[in-house]
Amino acid sequence: MTNIFFLLSLFSLLIHEQVRSDSNTCTLTEPDILGPYWLNGAPEKSNVVCDHLPANDVLKLSGRIVDFDSKCERGIRDVRLDIWQANYNGVYSTGKSSNDWFCRGVFHADRNGYFKISTLFPGRYDDGGYRPAHIHFNITAPGYPKLITQLYFEKDAYLSPVDSCRQCRSDSKSLIASVTHINDIKTYEGYWQIVLSKKSHGKNGGKARFVRGAYINVTPYVMPINGTYQDNIIQ
Repeated sequence: MTNIFFLLSLFSLLIHEQVRSDSNTCTLTEPDILGPYWLNGAPEKSNVVCDHLPANDVLKLSGRIVDFDSKCERGIRDVRLDIWQANYNGVYSTGKSSNDWFCRGVFHADRNGYFKISTLFPGRYDDGGYRPAHIHFNITAPGYPKLITQLYFEKDAYLSPVDSCRQCRSDSKSLIASVTHINDIKTYEGYWQIVLSKKSHGKNGGKARFVRGAYINVTPYVMPINGTYQDNIIQ
């Protein structure tokens, strides 16, 4: 019996070490398309992306922006993160009034590159087929090329190749975070390491050629907002 417990403990330790090793892999964070719902002028916020979050229905995401050329050992300072996402129903705010900036904000990492935000799991929306839950990031730091990308979540049934956006990179391991339940079944916690290089963000290749920051062949999707329909125009 003692040997069995020893073997189980050893196996658990090996799995933990493998997970930690995988999470510490120094790989450039790949770019992804901007999408049609980015808006200029999002409000500065401290750490909450979607206002008025339910107490026990929260995604707590922390992470660090690190320098690739230091083998991911050095955090990058003065990083600005412009973040936007859909709400529960897969609807984006339009920015057409001062009260219509939900689930958008500009955040700043600390001097060592660490950041922490609270938000909710974005809803899926139908653009001719469902997209996986995702959060958009527009990341800038002095001396580094701008990185426009999207964050996805492990075990999402709509990740590539099911993703309706054929130009999106939901197949990229550098863009997929693992989250776990904490405190309550609808409260999640996750970690995402963002790796930048002063030289490059890696190649855009893969499923299609596209210019970073451009949505290719987009048909503007008309989404219901407050019971009415409004056009979401590419900005």
